[in-house]
Amino acid sequence: MRIAVPDIRPVSQVGRNFGAVTDEVEAGRSILVMKNNKPVAAVVPPEMLEQLDAISEREDDIALLVLSLIRVTTNHRPMHTLEDVAAEFGVSLDDLDDEVVDDD
Repeated sequence: MRIAVPDIRPVSQVGRNFGAVTDEVEAGRSILVMKNNKPVAAVVPPEMLEQLDAISEREDDIALLVLSLIRVTTNHRPMHTLEDVAAEFGVSLDDLDDEVVDDD
């Protein structure tokens, strides 16, 4: 994300003019908020926040995929299918599909 110099604001200015800042953000601008010459916050349109959340989820998925690929390619011990493990413990996968899990 590139932010133009006029879109970098001190926290005191943002605090005094928050209504104007939100109007600018609503128009599609992103405002970087600075405190003691360090970035402390960004005021961004909600669509950008949704994009950042989606990117974060994809990063998590990729990290898990990489971990699983490493384990699969470096583990030379015998592997077991879910069906084999379920059968060993006397669990029917069909019965598990029928069960309703209540997270409350």
